[in-house]
Amino acid sequence: MNPGTELGRYTVETRIEEIPGGERWAARDTTLDRDVTLVVMPSDADSTAAALDAARRAAGVEAAQLVRILDVGSEDGLSFIAEDAVGDATTYTEAIGTDGLPAEEVRRITGEVATGIEAARARGLHHLALTPDLVLLTGDGRVKVQGLATAAALAGIETEGEEADRDDATGVVALAYAGLTGTWPLDRPSGLPSATRDGSGPPPPSRVAVGVPGDLDTICRETLGEGTGPDSPGDYAAQIAPWSRIPLAGALRTAPSAADETTHAVPTGSRSDTETPDEAGGSGAAVAGGALAGGAAVASAADGDETTAIPRESDDEVTREINLGQREGVTTTITRGDETPAGRSQRSRAARDDDSTQRLPRERSRDEGSRDESAHGRRTAAAAAAAAAAGAVGTGGKVLGDRLGKAAKTAGGRSREAIHDARARREAIRADQRTRSSLGSAPTTAEVEAPAPLLPAEAGAPPSRRQANLVLVLMAGFVALACLFGGIGASRIGSGSDLGRILGGDETTAVATSEDTGGSGSSSGGGEPLAIANAAGYDPAPGDGVEHNAEAPRVYDGNPDTTWTTEGYGSEAFGGVKQGVGITVDLGQSQSISSVTLQLPTSAQATVFAGEQPANSGTEVGRTQGRTGEVELQPSSAVNGRYVTVWFTSLTPSDDGRYRAALGEITVR
Repeated sequence: MNPGTELGRYTVETRIEEIPGGERWAARDTTLDRDVTLVVMPSDADSTAAALDAARRAAGVEAAQLVRILDVGSEDGLSFIAEDAVGDATTYTEAIGTDGLPAEEVRRITGEVATGIEAARARGLHHLALTPDLVLLTGDGRVKVQGLATAAALAGIETEGEEADRDDATGVVALAYAGLTGTWPLDRPSGLPSATRDGSGPPPPSRVAVGVPGDLDTICRETLGEGTGPDSPGDYAAQIAPWSRIPLAGALRTAPSAADETTHAVPTGSRSDTETPDEAGGSGAAVAGGALAGGAAVASAADGDETTAIPRESDDEVTREINLGQREGVTTTITRGDETPAGRSQRSRAARDDDSTQRLPRERSRDEGSRDESAHGRRTAAAAAAAAAAGAVGTGGKVLGDRLGKAAKTAGGRSREAIHDARARREAIRADQRTRSSLGSAPTTAEVEAPAPLLPAEAGAPPSRRQANLVLVLMAGFVALACLFGGIGASRIGSGSDLGRILGGDETTAVATSEDTGGSGSSSGGGEPLAIANAAGYDPAPGDGVEHNAEAPRVYDGNPDTTWTTEGYGSEAFGGVKQGVGITVDLGQSQSISSVTLQLPTSAQATVFAGEQPANSGTEVGRTQGRTGEVELQPSSAVNGRYVTVWFTSLTPSDDGRYRAALGEITVR
């Protein structure tokens, strides 16, 4: 395929990358005039059908962290999946580079990934192929995940149930490990270098990088080294929450390369055989001072010995510019502590101390009588070296203080926000309690005002004779009116009817009847189809209890072309490991069943059972022997039940050399 190729309404422009089972291309939707990304595959490839089906199901998942699937189609021997184009995004692999990312940025990115994958898990879908190359970071910091269910289908990965939940959780933890260390701990291919491994897996991030939070380090160690850790992406997100919803612009990188760098002392002259422990201690102090100062050379003036500290790189490898995008205002540069005015002043003082140390006499005494003076010179050099070390400690402390100060500001801000929220909640609860009053808290001495009288006092006296006569007259008038209207109505009964025909006469009326040969009252498929609430694979012991449960809703989606299949087995008789497998549909409540219609894509031997529980025994509706297409089964007598189970006792060979049974649609009447 070349640029300019037309696939449906899409015009292919440039190839982005080659992926397992196909290629990813940038394209243009000519109908809606928008950019899209096409995953293009050969239509006759073994994994294409599974990938297209996975894409159709993934298109129904709505999560801001997932790249949306727009269209699925095939044309001229090629099949394609159209996705939203994320043009300004970089991959997580590119963002990590060789230096890793700030720990809080890793927390944010992996938390967003886990949230999106958990939303898909709630719909019965899994990713199963997470790598840093499939996680995209947009220019404004949003996180997008490509390849939900489709990447695994193209790679031939089939995992379900709790094992799939665990695999996705492990993938998210591996993304966190990659962001912290700059290496990839899993076997699946990635653009990052592979992590080192020992007998128990990769080392914890804290052994590879600096500044790793305890919770992320523990989760990575338990998941990748001990086989425990979170059971699902949602479990991971709950364990690392909360995280910032916006990118972390500027912070301490984990920088594994900087964590490994040390300052080495290299001897540049000969050491006197008569050097005392005090003299050796002076040299060691000088070396330590050079290391803490970031590479200042310190020389010992004793007997011509000279020890030089090899400096690090000129830049601080732990704090450097963190570029989160090309937009103005997003890039932030972290300033080293010794680049501040106070830091430069301390560094100048340390340099002056070093200069004064180097100006000490270096010549060895030639006279035995001058040994005391040499020893005194060596002690003076040791004291000067100690002073240089103290200045270097001050400089290093300033750098460390700057970093800890920024971390403390971040933690302090979070703490203040949490305290403010807690106080607001308490005040709201107290205000709500103040508006409520209980019967027990009402004052016992409260004066209650007497109600205003509604009737005069004389209203309690018995009625007079005149009042009683008036009531009787009114009642008699109402009765007279009721009798009048009743008589008029009775006289008009039957005025619009043919009483002779109703009461019977000499005429005979023929009633026309018709026979409905194709309606719901016929013997074939009589009655309206019953609603199906749910469906699941049925695999009793010695099976594992599941049988492609994610595909089960296809048997009642109204489309016979979408099919549920069993797992692949080694022979027609299930490889000798079980007697059969099946699928059960739930009618929601017990129903009267008159027929069950099956759409069988392949020939199979199956028996249909109905009952109050999923079972491969009990009340039999009917059975089929080697038939294909539409098969209708009717029980010999009335059958009631909530669950209808299709129990397959034989399999047919499939294209991959395995044996399977399939069901396209089931209709219960």
